[in-house]
Amino acid sequence: MFGHSFAKAPRTAIDIVRDRLEQGPPTGLRLGSPQTAGRLTLVPVFHDGPALEYMTFANAQKDGTAEITEVGWLGAVSTLAVKTSSKVPVLMIDGEILVGLKQNRVLNTTILVPAKTTLKVPVACVEAGRWRHATSQASRADYALSPKIRAMKRHSVTLSARAFGTFAADQRVVWDEVAGSLGDLGVDSETLAYSDIEKQRRPEIEDRLSQLQPEPGQSGVLALVGGEPVAFDLFDQPSTLARLWQALIGSFVAESLVPKASNEPVHMEAVTEWIRGAAVGQATSHRAIGLGESVSITGAKHDTSALVVDGVAVHIATGPAHLRMRI
Repeated sequence: MFGHSFAKAPRTAIDIVRDRLEQGPPTGLRLGSPQTAGRLTLVPVFHDGPALEYMTFANAQKDGTAEITEVGWLGAVSTLAVKTSSKVPVLMIDGEILVGLKQNRVLNTTILVPAKTTLKVPVACVEAGRWRHATSQASRADYALSPKIRAMKRHSVTLSARAFGTFAADQRVVWDEVAGSLGDLGVDSETLAYSDIEKQRRPEIEDRLSQLQPEPGQSGVLALVGGEPVAFDLFDQPSTLARLWQALIGSFVAESLVPKASNEPVHMEAVTEWIRGAAVGQATSHRAIGLGESVSITGAKHDTSALVVDGVAVHIATGPAHLRMRI
């Protein structure tokens, strides 16, 4: 009209995340039939979006193409170094626990490490009572950090990203919540190590894990404990979820072992609305550690973080916003 042409504005990383969360069938997210083990319910999530080529840190460490060490001999509580020799990028997930070194740590944000790169990565300590060398390299724990602590950590990391462009966690909150989780689960730990939950409650966790399997084509999962949503994780492809299944679902199972009386039924209409609500709120985009952009969305009921690389939402993670303080 009138000799003018209007180019469509390019989609931002925030747009990509919101589109993925808001769109329903047939072209967007689709939900499968819930699976239940004890107080834990998993709702499978499917989508047909684009995917990237990479390998998970779990696989890279297994084949010797990725290693994590302290930053120098002295080390730093909030930073570790990852070195990769793989021909493709390596995906490290927010909440993955790294054991050994001078103390156990947890990743603060999802990172896609470029191929053949050495990179400093932001972490938080999940073992308050140790600062001495146990190993020269970190190994990956079998289970990730609990969704409750991940949600609280995510909130402080978002504040850090918005204020300073860094991905620092509130270390005091993390330590307090780790101690609380150990107490809730009746786990004794001389060094207040979250991974001692893995050691002492493994038989129960593995028993319930054996009852839960990813469905063919499943790329994401919503976890509910006692009928209440505690975590939503969505990946760009089913193979990523499959490789991370034990770590991620094991963390959900551990949280579901905390004894509580409530166990409400799961309503799929409410589940759909809860996922869509993760796209609502203040949204900001920040340069990610490694490749891509990190997106944060904070609303009245949700805290969401995501990694977007080359127009692909590689990982979207959401937790309830009310999990910001231990009551």
